Amino acid sequence: MIKNFEEQTSKLTDQELNIADIVRKSLTKYKGKSYAIAGSKICSGFNNNTDFRLTGVRLRKIMNYLRNQGEPICSNSKGYFYPENNEEILDTITSIQQRIDSQKQIINQLKKHL
Repeated sequence: MIKNFEEQTSKLTDQELNIADIVRKSLTKYKGKSYAIAGSKICSGFNNNTDFRLTGVRLRKIMNYLRNQGEPICSNSKGYFYPENNEEILDTITSIQQRIDSQKQIINQLKKHL
């Protein structure tokens, strides 16, 4: 869990773990960055067809879980997808690393105020 965001970042529930498996299986149809599916579309698919309400925050938690389970799920500004080639994996790694670097810069700036 992330401090100050405990509710949004709590462990996946049993129901969310089941949804993670459905997401994983469904996402295999989206191979390659040109076939990326938006997170909002994934959420609305669940929200329109089940009683469960999937939010963008919880979907990101599910994607994080799947990636940590070894799924090579990539993402870009269009959404999530399975990679067609190593370049798509490298692009996702670069994007994640740039976000980490940006967060580190913010931390360093905030520390100046302590």
